[in-house]
Amino acid sequence: MKWVTSFAIAVACVIMANGISYAGDCNCDPCATAAENTVGASSDCCKTRTVMRSHYVTEVREVPVTTYKKEDRTRTRNVTRRVARVETREKTYTVNVPETRTKTENYTVNVCVPYTEEQKYTVMVPETTEHEQTYKVCVPFTEQVEQTYTVCVPKTEQVEQKYTVMVPFCETKTVTYKVNVPYTEKVEQNYTVCVPVKKTREESYKVCIPYTEQVEQTYQVRVPVKSTKQVTYQVAVPYKEMVTQTYCVKVPYTEKQTRTYKVKVPYTEEVEQSYTVSVPYTEDVESTYSVKIPYTENVDQTYTVRVPVKETHEATRKVAKCVPVKTMKSVTKDEGKYECESVECPSANPCCPPKVIQKKVWVPNLVTKEVECTTMQRQVSEVPYTYTTTCYENEERTRTVCVRKCRTEERTRTCKVTKHRNETRTRTVCVPKCRVEERTRECSITKYRTETRTREVPVCKTRMETRTCEIPVCTMKCETRTRMVPVCKTRVEDRTRTVSYCEMTTETRTRTVCVAKCRQEERTREVKVQKCRAEQRTRMVPVTTMVKETRTKMVPVCKTRMETRTRMVKKTTCKPETRTRTVNKSRMETEDRSREVSYTVCVPEERTRSYDVTVYDNVTEEVSEAYTVCVPVKSTKEIKVKVCHKVPVTIDCCGNVVEKAAEATEAAPAADKAADKAGDEA
Repeated sequence: MKWVTSFAIAVACVIMANGISYAGDCNCDPCATAAENTVGASSDCCKTRTVMRSHYVTEVREVPVTTYKKEDRTRTRNVTRRVARVETREKTYTVNVPETRTKTENYTVNVCVPYTEEQKYTVMVPETTEHEQTYKVCVPFTEQVEQTYTVCVPKTEQVEQKYTVMVPFCETKTVTYKVNVPYTEKVEQNYTVCVPVKKTREESYKVCIPYTEQVEQTYQVRVPVKSTKQVTYQVAVPYKEMVTQTYCVKVPYTEKQTRTYKVKVPYTEEVEQSYTVSVPYTEDVESTYSVKIPYTENVDQTYTVRVPVKETHEATRKVAKCVPVKTMKSVTKDEGKYECESVECPSANPCCPPKVIQKKVWVPNLVTKEVECTTMQRQVSEVPYTYTTTCYENEERTRTVCVRKCRTEERTRTCKVTKHRNETRTRTVCVPKCRVEERTRECSITKYRTETRTREVPVCKTRMETRTCEIPVCTMKCETRTRMVPVCKTRVEDRTRTVSYCEMTTETRTRTVCVAKCRQEERTREVKVQKCRAEQRTRMVPVTTMVKETRTKMVPVCKTRMETRTRMVKKTTCKPETRTRTVNKSRMETEDRSREVSYTVCVPEERTRSYDVTVYDNVTEEVSEAYTVCVPVKSTKEIKVKVCHKVPVTIDCCGNVVEKAAEATEAAPAADKAADKAGDEA
C-alpha cells in the first residue's frame, strides 16, 4: 500500500508542474487578486484552466490479521532407563592352610665346668701384750661447813586509811525558757495574669492537585517458539572378555639333614674348703669417768616493786547547750496557673491545611517573701571538775634466793669389753661342674621351588556406540508492541484560608493570701538536777612489811685430793702372715645337643565361592508428554486509511483558484505525510 500511495503522489506532482503557468507570462500583477486580474486584463492575455490537485479522503478498509491461540497437545517419546538385577557367579581362589609338623634340631649349648686352683694370700695376725701404766686420780671427799644466811620474814599489820566518796543527791530547779507560738495573718497580694485573646488572619497556601494522563509506550515481548532438534550422543556399552594370565607360585617341599651338636652335662663334686671364723671373748677393763654432783647456795638478789600512789587533779570540760535564735529567711513560692493556648499542628497529608488545637500551658508566677523562723543554735561553755588518778612509783628491795650449782668429780669403774679372735676351720662343699658331650640329630628343612602357572581372568571393557534422539527446543522471538500507560502528574494551585490564632494580654489582679507568722512567749518549768557532795570516810587496810632475820646452817662442801695408781694395759699389734687357699673357679665349654621342634607349614588349597554381582539392563519405555502449541488464526479487521484522490480545480494564469471542485482541500506536502503515515499503520 505504501508504494501505491507514493506513486500516486509523484504522478500528481508531474501533472501540476505541467499545468501551472507562472506569473509574468501574461503581464499580470502577481500580487493582485483574481478578480482584479480578470477585470483589468484582456481575454486573450489572462485565461483560466483546469488543473488536477490532490485531495485526501478517510476510508474504512478490511485488513487480514493473524493471531495466535494456545492449544494443548500430547505426544509419546521413548525413555531409556537402567534396571538393576542380581547375578550369582562362582570364583576359584587359593588359600594357604597352616599345617603343624615336627623335626629334630641340633643345637650347641655352653656348659659351665667348675675347677679348683690354689692361691696365696697375706693375713694380718693380731698379737696382744700387757704393759704396766701409772696414772693419777682425783679422789673426792665431803666436809661439813657452817654457813650464815639472812631471811626476810613477812609481817602483816592493820592500818587505818582515810578516803573521800562523792555521794549523789537530786535538787528541783525552776527554769525559764522561750517558745515560738505560730499564728496566721491574711495579707492582700497583687499578681499578674496572662489572658488569651482569640484573633483570625487570612493566609495563602499552595496545593498540589494530582491528575492522570494517558501516554503511549512502546515495549518488547519475548514470544516462546517451540521446535524439536535431533541430537547425536555416544554411550559406553560394557562387555566382558576372558584374558589368559601367567602367575608364579612358590611350592614348598621338605628335606632331611643330620646335624651334630654339643651338650654340657652337669655333675657334682665334693671339695674340702678352709674358712676363717671370728670368735668373740670378754675382758674386764677399768675406765675413768666424770660425774657432776649438784649443791645449793643462798645468794642475795635485788628486785624492783611498783607501789601505787593516788593523786587528785582539777580540770575543766566543755558542755554544749541548744539556745533558740530568731532569724529571717527568703522563701520563693510559685503561684502560677494553667492557661489555654492555640497550637497549629501540621497535617500528615501535604494537600490538607494544618489543624489548630488547644492545649493547657502552665504560666509560672514566682513570689519571694521574707519569713521569720526560729533555729536552735549550739553554745559551748567550760565547767570545772575534780578527778583522781593512780600513779605507780618504783621501790628497790632485796631477798635471799637459793641457787642450784654443780661440781665435777672423776671416778673409776670396771667394764666388760667384748673382743674377737680369728680361727681357721675346714668344711666339705659340693661344687656343681659340667662336661661337654657331642651328639647328633636329624632335622627336617622346608624349602620352596618356584612354578609358573596360567589362568583365565575375566576383564571388563567398554565400546562406544553412537545414538540419536529428538530434544524439544524452545526459542524466544522478540516482538515490539505499544500500549497506553496512565501517568500520574500534579499541578500547583494557589488558595487562601482563614486561620485563628491566640494572643496573650497581661492583667493585674488582687487576692488575699494567708501568711504564717510566729510570736515569742516566755514560760517556766521545774527541772530535776543531779549533784554530788564529798564525804570523808575511814577503813582498815592490811599492810605487809618484810623483817630481816639472821640464821645458820651446816652445808656439805665437796673437795678432791690427788692419788697416784698403777694398772696393766693390753696392747694389740698386727704382723703379716702368708697363707695358701683353694679357690673354686668355672669355665664355659661347648656341648652339642638335639631336640624335637614343632613348626607350621602353609599348604596351598584351591576353594570355590559364590558371590553376587549387580548387572544393569537398558529398558526402553514409551512416556506420554503434554505440551502447548501456538496455532495461527486468520481474521479481518476494519481500519481507517487516508486515500489521495485527484480533483479538478480551475485556476487563472497567476495560479489563483477560480472554482473549487471539492469542499475541503489539503496542501500536497501535508497530504503526502498523512498518506505515508496511513500506509505505515496499514
